[in-house]
Amino acid sequence: MRNMAVENLRLARIIAATSEGILITDPNQPDNPIVYANPAFSRITGYQPEEIIGRNCRFLQGAETDPEAVAQLRRAIQQRREIRTTLLNYRKDGQPFWNELKISPVLSEAGE
Repeated sequence: MRNMAVENLRLARIIAATSEGILITDPNQPDNPIVYANPAFSRITGYQPEEIIGRNCRFLQGAETDPEAVAQLRRAIQQRREIRTTLLNYRKDGQPFWNELKISPVLSEAGE
């Protein structure tokens, strides 16, 4: 049990220290809310964790975001499969940026 706690702490530190933006969402809750954002996500987007926790990621989308790419993301999430795509998203100040997304479901041992 102690080794698992140490490993979990190590993983949490790695996620917090990486330069890649990382979000964790909960697709088992209504509207798939964000439950964690690492500091790199805040640096990239300008949003602080308290502004986004509990929200769906769609707030990053804007007028020029490709609706077909968004539909592909939604299907992958519903089907619980990995997907990699590039999407035009928008920072808090409205500036667009190309966001390379890799979505990977984290399933329980029961496959849920």
